[in-house]
Amino acid sequence: MSHSGTITIETGTFDEGYVFVKVTDEGAGISEERLARLGEPFYSNKEKGIGLGLMVSLKIIENHQGNITFESMLDFGTTVTVLLPTKLLP
Repeated sequence: MSHSGTITIETGTFDEGYVFVKVTDEGAGISEERLARLGEPFYSNKEKGIGLGLMVSLKIIENHQGNITFESMLDFGTTVTVLLPTKLLP
């Protein structure tokens, strides 16, 4: 967030066997076009970014049998939810 605002962090359980971490900000939000490209290799919103950080993070979460979702509205903020199992399946 480039200006003041609130960041909210929530944790909890989801269904049986899953936990979540949800981070919500009151920033500028992400356009639908950019939201659709999040996680693509070498795609970055940052001037000096190389576009691999989020892709690696997504792969780590996937390898732990989890999921990550992004919800955003321009001028209202973004919510990122990470869902992870409490037990890994073989």
